[in-house]
Amino acid sequence: MKLAVIVTEFPKTTETFILRDLMVFLEAGVDLRLYHLAPWRNDQILHDFGAEAGRCARHVPLVSPRSLAALAAHPLTAARLAGSIALHQGREAKFAAKSLALLPAAMRLGQELRDWGADHIHAEFAGHPATAAWIAHRVSGVPYSISCRAHDIFRSQRLLEQKFADAALVRAVSTYASRFLAEHVPGIRQQDVAVIHSSVDVSAITPSAPPPPEDGFRILYVGSLQQRKGVDVLLKALAGFDRPGWQLDIVGDGPDRAKLEALSAQLGLNDRVHFLGQRPFGEIDGFYRAASVCVAPSIIGPNGRTEGIPNVMIEALAYARPAISTNVSGIPELIRPGETGWLTEPGDVAGLTAALTEVHDAPEAASKLAWKGRALVEREFDLRVNARRQLELFAAARKGQAPQGARTVTP
Repeated sequence: MKLAVIVTEFPKTTETFILRDLMVFLEAGVDLRLYHLAPWRNDQILHDFGAEAGRCARHVPLVSPRSLAALAAHPLTAARLAGSIALHQGREAKFAAKSLALLPAAMRLGQELRDWGADHIHAEFAGHPATAAWIAHRVSGVPYSISCRAHDIFRSQRLLEQKFADAALVRAVSTYASRFLAEHVPGIRQQDVAVIHSSVDVSAITPSAPPPPEDGFRILYVGSLQQRKGVDVLLKALAGFDRPGWQLDIVGDGPDRAKLEALSAQLGLNDRVHFLGQRPFGEIDGFYRAASVCVAPSIIGPNGRTEGIPNVMIEALAYARPAISTNVSGIPELIRPGETGWLTEPGDVAGLTAALTEVHDAPEAASKLAWKGRALVEREFDLRVNARRQLELFAAARKGQAPQGARTVTP
């Protein structure tokens, strides 16, 4: 299969879930091209395990002689697409402007994929990558699919109806997201959406017992430092956490780092909170194994920006580490209170402090939940099962046999 995958940015340190899928596609013998709409991100880490996918990456420049030539070669198609964007997305000027800016480059991409003989186009995220796939499809006739994750569908639903109508397959990473699409996008029924979770390579992670209590209580946060991640809530919760010997490792970076460091100092936590910046995945393995508990205190950020199901929580349970997160989006499909972990309400400082206290005070009970979480990840979040299912659906779309009415949930 000749498969083109479209992303907005590459590499992106936090998007290991995409990188892992790409590696399974390559292992399966797929002839892969990875197109990124923004220039190569030199400030991000390309994890060692994804080096081969990096060699397949190609930038799609927004303006070039070839893109302008593609625009000129398909004036009626360009006019129809521009009109549809203006009509359906025009009230959101910023989104519409970006979509229109993509038009020449995506039309050029369509020509390139047609000439290459592409079998399928897959857009990672329903925003700009899906817009590019939709336009490229209109030029090339190559079938395409869309993965819907979180803020790409929650922030705005304008133009989704048009992109979904032409797609051979719409995939969501949670049942919550499939239900949201059915409720907010005309023409989409919940059964039209294939639910395939983001996944981890379960076979590559050997779970182990957490460190003994005498080694201290180590709390781990892995992820970007921005408002929707709720790291400020975690810091405030720790200000009221009165158990001795704890420390917090924050692995990741982002626009809110300076604010969070200032908050940590203001709360008097600096001697226990360690901001460690971005790290390659090989190092993150060690942080998971040293952790007593992993926390993803997600909230609903500005303009509806929030999580799908945080990959770091899937990883935490794969390592059999106690996990605490929030009742946001699809997270309860993974973190199930009293079954696989602890779930608090977003922004609930006292609730998060209480959950941390429970894990600290009853480590054996916490470990039992973590092992149940590992079993859930093995059943529903296994990379090789879920990536192969995607490939099956791509192949079916190629043959015109992937009706949207066949909803698939991972076993």
